[in-house]
Amino acid sequence: MNRIFVLSVLLLICSCCSLFAQQQATNTGAMVTVKGVVTDSQTGETLIGVSVVQKGAAVGTITDIDGAYTMNVPLNSTLVFSYVAYSPQEIRITAAGELNVQLKENNELDEVVVIGYGVQKKSLVTGAITSISSKDLAQTGLMRADQAMQGRVPGVTVMNNSGQPGAAVSIRIRGAGTNNSTEPLYVVDGFIMTTNKINDVTVGGIESLNPSDIESMEVLKDAASAAIYGAQGANGVVLITTKKGKEGENRIEYSGSYGIQNPRRYLDLLDATAYARIMNESAYNSGKALPYTEEQISAMGKGTDWQREIANKNAPITNHQLSLMGGNQKSLYNTSMSYFMQEGIFAPGKSKYERYTARLNFESNYFNGLLKIGTNSDVSHVKRQSIASNQGNSGPISSAINIDPITPVYDDMRDFGVSPYVATEVVNPVARIYYTHGSSSYTRINLTGFAQLAYKGFTLRSNLNQIITYNESRGYTPLYRLNSSNFTNDTGVSKSMNQIFGFNNDNTLSYMNKIDKHNFSAMVGNSVRKENGTDVSASKQGLLYDDPAYAYIALAKKQGSDGAGGGAFKKAFLSYFGRISYDFDNRYMMTATYRIDGSYRFGPNNRYGHFPSISAGWNVTNEKFMENVKWLDMLKARVSWGQTGNDALDDWQYVSTISTWGKNYYFGDDEQAIGAAPGRTANPDLKWETSEQFNIGFDARFLRDFTTTIDLYRKTTKDLLVIIPAPMYIGNLAPWGNAGSVRNQGIEFSLGYRKDLKKDWSIDVTGNISYNQNKVLEVGNESGYITGGSVIQMQNLLMMEPGQPIGYFYLNKTLGIFQNQAQIDNYKSSDGTVIQPKAKPGDLIFKDKNDDGVIDVLDREYCGSPHPKFNFGFSFSTRYKGFDFNMFWTGLAGHKIFNGLRRWDLQTSNYQTTVMDRWHGEGTSNSYPRITSDDQNGNFTTASDFFLENGSFLRLKDIQLGYTFKQLEKFHIRQCRVYVSALNLLTFTKYTGYEPEVTGGVMSQGLDRGVYPQPKTFTVGLNLSF
Repeated sequence: MNRIFVLSVLLLICSCCSLFAQQQATNTGAMVTVKGVVTDSQTGETLIGVSVVQKGAAVGTITDIDGAYTMNVPLNSTLVFSYVAYSPQEIRITAAGELNVQLKENNELDEVVVIGYGVQKKSLVTGAITSISSKDLAQTGLMRADQAMQGRVPGVTVMNNSGQPGAAVSIRIRGAGTNNSTEPLYVVDGFIMTTNKINDVTVGGIESLNPSDIESMEVLKDAASAAIYGAQGANGVVLITTKKGKEGENRIEYSGSYGIQNPRRYLDLLDATAYARIMNESAYNSGKALPYTEEQISAMGKGTDWQREIANKNAPITNHQLSLMGGNQKSLYNTSMSYFMQEGIFAPGKSKYERYTARLNFESNYFNGLLKIGTNSDVSHVKRQSIASNQGNSGPISSAINIDPITPVYDDMRDFGVSPYVATEVVNPVARIYYTHGSSSYTRINLTGFAQLAYKGFTLRSNLNQIITYNESRGYTPLYRLNSSNFTNDTGVSKSMNQIFGFNNDNTLSYMNKIDKHNFSAMVGNSVRKENGTDVSASKQGLLYDDPAYAYIALAKKQGSDGAGGGAFKKAFLSYFGRISYDFDNRYMMTATYRIDGSYRFGPNNRYGHFPSISAGWNVTNEKFMENVKWLDMLKARVSWGQTGNDALDDWQYVSTISTWGKNYYFGDDEQAIGAAPGRTANPDLKWETSEQFNIGFDARFLRDFTTTIDLYRKTTKDLLVIIPAPMYIGNLAPWGNAGSVRNQGIEFSLGYRKDLKKDWSIDVTGNISYNQNKVLEVGNESGYITGGSVIQMQNLLMMEPGQPIGYFYLNKTLGIFQNQAQIDNYKSSDGTVIQPKAKPGDLIFKDKNDDGVIDVLDREYCGSPHPKFNFGFSFSTRYKGFDFNMFWTGLAGHKIFNGLRRWDLQTSNYQTTVMDRWHGEGTSNSYPRITSDDQNGNFTTASDFFLENGSFLRLKDIQLGYTFKQLEKFHIRQCRVYVSALNLLTFTKYTGYEPEVTGGVMSQGLDRGVYPQPKTFTVGLNLSF
């Protein structure tokens, strides 16, 4: 009511002014009536309070609550339409009637960018910061907020860990600079968003945030931008601002979508007939009896298609959000609720994710803006069921790939089929899914409040935040028999619970002043963050009922099967920070920051870390000598240097911990005593990893419609947190220490084009590409290298050593295939030793790197990197009248994937159809070896580059077509948009596995052991605004 009243008064005043001016006008031009509606050119939403003024006269009005206006003006006069954050538009009036106007948003001059503990005009930013707006987010079908960065931010490598519902993503900003966690720091509305992992369950974090609640995301890539977050900024920082209400605008918005999902592709595996023939050939090549007769083979047909048997065809996915927002000069508010649900494309009923969220953002000012108080609070509840994936033979996806196609899903007795052909490690995947019972859920309550006092350039702000998280996981083990070695004799139940309490308090004092053309700003602050939590778990066997509905600890009665555990933790951080900024006439800019961080993770010797930064910029086009360069609208040069830190390690590593090891001891009597021993050697000198980065960048806008950004960087991380080898006589685990350094350097480039081609037609094209080179400078331990990563029986597949990328593939190289016995006999070392005496024609030739006449791990060498060198993305969007079309591509290149999908150690596992290109006679193949059941040459058990494939891919991530209905005011609908979209519609890759997005830790990256693939999704959706 207040808003309508104010608008009515303004309309009345403007109308009076219009009548007065018209009475004073001469009769040189006839008066005509013009009316219409003003809308946003991109969204079609009506704009309230737009100023409509006759040029050169004191005649004007504003648009009402429906965006409508009416004016009486002289013929051939000019109307000027202007609105905050939009480009003004002038239109000459040549006739009476309807004149609808679309205003184009123009944020370039006054757009601000969120930086650490503040905001800054985009034109004055001197760091490497990339922004993602709410409009960018709205054009994609995001399940998680962190997926928004994939392909949109140059220098940021984003890969989905899995296609399983609710699965996390792996993010690396400007390469991997540590062998610990490479995930960036997330800051939401000024508060650090923490993620806890207890009992292998990830609790909280970015997944609990509803993407539709986000107004903007800023990715701080260089150290100068991230140094204000000090010890937690080494991996980059992502600042997220959620939506607030807007003055003079009350609205209700609803968005909903429903879609179906299916596997993007099924692997081309052998059917039953082809499998039997390959098994016969394998036996023949080994001199063994053929397992199948021709009569048996001819009766087999295609057999069981296990991939489709475990698929959840047309798996549903749905998302709904309802929000209410608005405000006036005193208060702004935004509240929302959402529900998201996704079922998995495999394992029907056992792979599912649900998320409920609610949010309230409110702020109110008092004493003419002197005091502002508010809250940005939310609550989320997440439930998930999942299956094992990318874990070798333990998951149903791996079983579906490896089990023979001859075995049926059910036998004649309607029991689950048991394969007599493959090893007992590979079980019926349908049975494995049926007997899988497990779920987890958590509730996260985020309560925040802030108070801000502003007076004569000074702003004092205090933020308080309380986070409460409750997590629960439960499991149920029924009676089952999958084969002779996979069975249970009793039922069982397990349950774990934990609770986490977090407290944050940030206080800042800032000052801004302008003297002539000199602009100064300064900020100082401190931050206190604490966390504490407890967890408890229990398990027992012997349930009264073999039914998951009655799977409770109290109903399990087997004596001696009790299991229990629990613990507690505390964390504390204390920080002081400051920033000084200066610019002269919007031409020369400088910013310096400094932060001191104290962490409980380090001992008194190195408890505090110091992280400085400095950056400068030059707006070249604001110089007088550039006035005649008309084609160049804006050119800014930037340079920055800074240091950030990383404390990503387990708690209490600087002291010698005590472990009971879960063991009891007898000391001469019948009573047991709990035993304890040192768990890890202390290191009181343990300290932060430090990342130092230098950046040069350029931002430009030219020919009015083109924008571009170029950044060159070098980032060196030193004092890596690694486990230092210790002598065996110490008797406990080796300590953590600081050793080694890694360098990342590269270039980032982006180019954009945006233009209104006609009144109702606009186009927006953006593209980006980045290149990163990773190199280990020093390892620092006694051996000079670190190894890791395994696939089944093949161990230490990745290595970290100086001069090479971190975690590169450390394998034996192959030189082709022996075509005949003469080649085998002539393949000798320099001393005349036959290198592969057990080889037969058709076997792989392994490179004898050290020329000792023996093929072993000493011959391993660099065979490629699992880390992409190139990261690129491309988007195209266009609007014509009510139609809109958006298309987004993303891709990675320059890396390898280790294809470990097949259980090569089990000779009777199924094969992909690429086996048809195997060697089966001289000259038939020089890449795929013969098939044999004894494999004395180690073709399939030697860790070699035979398993490596090109991991590059280009993916049509999202394509969307929508239509907006604009003539619905009589139904009190501001906007109604319907759309259809497709996710992961096309993928171009040479990789033969399910999914080219194969992630992992730094020392386990790129190992595909059965990754859950990304689904192909088709969705229909509706957006309503009232």
